[in-house]
Amino acid sequence: MYIGRYIVLYITDKINKRRRKKMNTKEMSTKNTLISPLVAALLFSTIALQANETSVYKDLDTIEVKADSNSTKTRDDLKLDSVTNLYRVEKTAQAGTQVITKEDIDAYAPKDFFDLLDKAIGVDATYQGRKHPYFLNIRGGGNITYILDGVILPSSADRILQKIPMSAIEEIQVVRGSTALSLAPSIGIGASNSGSGINTGFVIIRTKQPKSTEGSISTYVEKANSQPTANGQDIYLGTRFTSKNSSDGGYMSAMASRYNRPSKDTWFDGSDADAGMINGGFNIGRFNLNLMGYKDTGSFEMQRGVTVAGVLDNSKWYYDPLKTSIYSADMSMKWNENQITLFSIGKVNYQQTEINENFANTSHAEKHYEENTRTYSLRHNATFGNTLIQLGGQFTNSKGFGPNLSKSYNRFDTDVKGWSASVEQKLFDGKVILDAGYRRDIKHINYSSTKATNNDANNDVDMAPASIIAAGALWHINDMFTLSGRYFKGDEGTSGDFDLATQSGDPLHAEKQDRIEIALEASVSPYFKPTVTWFDVDIKNQKTATDATYTDSDGNIYYYYTESDSHRRGMELTLKGNIGTNTNYKFGWTHMFDNSNTVGGVTTDTVGVETPANSFTALLSHSWDNYRANISAKRIDEWNQSTSAMGVAYNVNLGGYTRIDANIERDFAFNDFIVTGKLYGRNLGNDQYATRYTTGYYYDRGRTLGFELRAEF
Repeated sequence: MYIGRYIVLYITDKINKRRRKKMNTKEMSTKNTLISPLVAALLFSTIALQANETSVYKDLDTIEVKADSNSTKTRDDLKLDSVTNLYRVEKTAQAGTQVITKEDIDAYAPKDFFDLLDKAIGVDATYQGRKHPYFLNIRGGGNITYILDGVILPSSADRILQKIPMSAIEEIQVVRGSTALSLAPSIGIGASNSGSGINTGFVIIRTKQPKSTEGSISTYVEKANSQPTANGQDIYLGTRFTSKNSSDGGYMSAMASRYNRPSKDTWFDGSDADAGMINGGFNIGRFNLNLMGYKDTGSFEMQRGVTVAGVLDNSKWYYDPLKTSIYSADMSMKWNENQITLFSIGKVNYQQTEINENFANTSHAEKHYEENTRTYSLRHNATFGNTLIQLGGQFTNSKGFGPNLSKSYNRFDTDVKGWSASVEQKLFDGKVILDAGYRRDIKHINYSSTKATNNDANNDVDMAPASIIAAGALWHINDMFTLSGRYFKGDEGTSGDFDLATQSGDPLHAEKQDRIEIALEASVSPYFKPTVTWFDVDIKNQKTATDATYTDSDGNIYYYYTESDSHRRGMELTLKGNIGTNTNYKFGWTHMFDNSNTVGGVTTDTVGVETPANSFTALLSHSWDNYRANISAKRIDEWNQSTSAMGVAYNVNLGGYTRIDANIERDFAFNDFIVTGKLYGRNLGNDQYATRYTTGYYYDRGRTLGFELRAEF
């Protein structure tokens, strides 16, 4: 990429031409990019040359640090209840939705995307170092759909998102439990051979748009216990332009990023990536268009497991290369103040070369896998007085290609067509809000080369339709208290797409879900805003892989499945507030009363066995003068059983850790630039915990210390 060189020249020119702006209009964010350490050094040298020759720091008294991370939000399409938001969430579901802003990302200083999500309330990320390295459990379990700028990501999302630069993200919307029906299909797109049923949550990623002419460059180095030094760099440049005679205008931006996190063979969890993104858009009258293009390439090592006897697993699996391309366009037409049409289109190309070797011998095998996904979404929001009607639908097509197109079970071609309709009604001047909706999705199997025994998944056939009904109610009791509740009833329609079969030959059944959530929100004072949520999830015919396998005529290995009824019930407490103008905090506690499975009339509670009973997250931020400090913590109870496609591991020690991260940063001014230095540490207690056991434990690296230098204008 030559974008780095261009941005360096552009920024240097800007230094000579533009007058210094007030620094209290600046956003203090951004991290990594595709620029070599040499280019990073060149640009920082340029900054120094343009500054006062004596390198005297300018007065920074005008720098304003926002105490409330949401106070900088200006985009209407990011407001949860805005009809211009592609991912609008009903008022009754907003208590179960958390927005992570770019200011939050800066405060957490996460290692990567999944490290960040692990800090969200009610969310636990587990790592297993295999084909699907990351799993998210929201309130004790569930199936998650990821959406990036209107693009519904395929089942390989966990391998795609672990490489996305944090500097590319404007915000992340985590929808826990009750979901807005218009967001995406209620069932997984693409191939589903894991027993996945109805979605129980969404993670929505919005990429960054410039607010003015702005740019940044950053570089970091970090060191974990007994591991080689890691480093990364990034560049971002964006601008906005407006018409002289109207409010019409647009924007464009580009970013590039790289990182390298090497590892020793005795650990084998290294990764690296080069990434680039271009954004642009414009509005003319009532029409608005946004475009995004993103590409990355890198490698990813699958960490070696450590058995209970302390022996390293000799499997040597890694992806090299791992490539992703994502293109999206979303547009809106506001016909009048009460009628708006939203449309989005996207494409994902994902490629991986999986290399299977062994540390004990010279064996070597390679498999190349490619997946192409296209998504289309059309919806219309119509307001009639106090009534909002939302109509819409999505169409997705996913094609997978394995190493041998005539035999591989990775070869597939599937469509999902779905539509939804909902109505939201305000009563008593908005003090009471009611809503109800319906969604229906049908998966069509165009082609699948599976040799498994599920006769329902023939080629060129519609699977049984999935259907959902949802309803909600909200009551603003007074200026201090708000009570809301939601009910959700879903039917998966089918028992799975391709390779689901029982060892006994008994048929599997479609998954059904009933979910209830009740939340009480309070705004007692600016420094004390609690929310208490009670949730109940009842699932019939939930699928679980066993450790028994069978092999088809082409040598493909499949796991037999079993099904059980499950019941998850718990409560969630969240606290947030601002203490004065310089300190703010967030706290979350999720407690599971029940997480049980019922098979053959016998019920077994898995709290403390397969899932933790308690999960705590906290963030405290404080600023003074030109300094900002953040400390975050996560505490999670232990559990002793791990289920994966390889079977069930019993009596293992998982979870049961307290992780503390902290960072402190200071701003300096050099002419038009704000330069920020940040010292950070992750897992300061050096707790090498594990969250899954497959070929062994996959321990966290432990304490990691680093330094980041960032310049912005």
